[in-house]
Amino acid sequence: MKELKKTEIDKELNEMIEKFHTIIIAKHVVPDWDAQGSAIGLANIIADNYKDKEVIVVGTRLDNDNSFSDKNLTDEQIKEALVIVVDTANIPRIDFPKWQEAKCVFKIDHHLIVDQYGDYNMVVESAIACAQVVTLWAKKMKLAISKVAAMNLYKGIVTDSGRFLFDQTDDETFIAASTLMDAGVDLNQIQKDLYLSDLNVQKWRMHAFSEMQLTPDGVGYIIAKKADYEAYKVPETRAVACLSTLSGIKEIKIWFTVIEYTDFIGVELRSRDYAINSIARDFNGGGHKLASGCKLQSFEEVPKLVKACQDLIKQG
Repeated sequence: MKELKKTEIDKELNEMIEKFHTIIIAKHVVPDWDAQGSAIGLANIIADNYKDKEVIVVGTRLDNDNSFSDKNLTDEQIKEALVIVVDTANIPRIDFPKWQEAKCVFKIDHHLIVDQYGDYNMVVESAIACAQVVTLWAKKMKLAISKVAAMNLYKGIVTDSGRFLFDQTDDETFIAASTLMDAGVDLNQIQKDLYLSDLNVQKWRMHAFSEMQLTPDGVGYIIAKKADYEAYKVPETRAVACLSTLSGIKEIKIWFTVIEYTDFIGVELRSRDYAINSIARDFNGGGHKLASGCKLQSFEEVPKLVKACQDLIKQG
């Protein structure tokens, strides 16, 4: 692992991309728009600016975008590849089990540091979104940003910043957004892509909220097994849509979802005021002060998670 100054790490990423033919981009499991937007946005920037590169984005998608598919990825390619992991603080959440088999690993992130797993680590904790880090890197390197790349990156910034309302939004955020606007972002299409949903998803969100549990001290949570959301014909990638039903409620101080996926049980933690990232770390996860994720070994751990949230509220 190499620790370099910001100016040096920017150049190092550029040099690593130039050096490798196969570049695999990974993100965190159960991706949000910042993870997917950073991954696909970066993939487009690489494809558009560097000659003779095979760019692959692994893992699941939030939508039907199948660009840079990993369908034909081989073990031989992985061994000779540069793996870039975006928007992922810790090892257990990387959505590519074979990442360590690559010749070189480059981490790009904005979360509080949990695992420095990359051979090179570009972590900007002050950035509101990983997509902001990617955008400003591309701007600094004077790389062309296509409309497709800009649309993906903008989705990451606008969602992770809460439409530019969260505390960590700063001048750098708006410089990045302005750069992407100049590249041709279509705000009307962004609105449709992010906020229009299928009727089945809306029905699932309402049902899940009706099953919400709330403790007297303000911990609200939803537990969902695979059969629960499948009954509404909702895919795994959209099951976590029910998380937003718990936000914006005065009586709920900390909220989370516990969702059963095919290979693991995932948790998304949120709060307006409490540093829940410390709780996420205790459950093999990580993230931001007010927005984090982790995994459980079984549903039997839920009471322990609830108690950890209650204890945090009591501490004030």
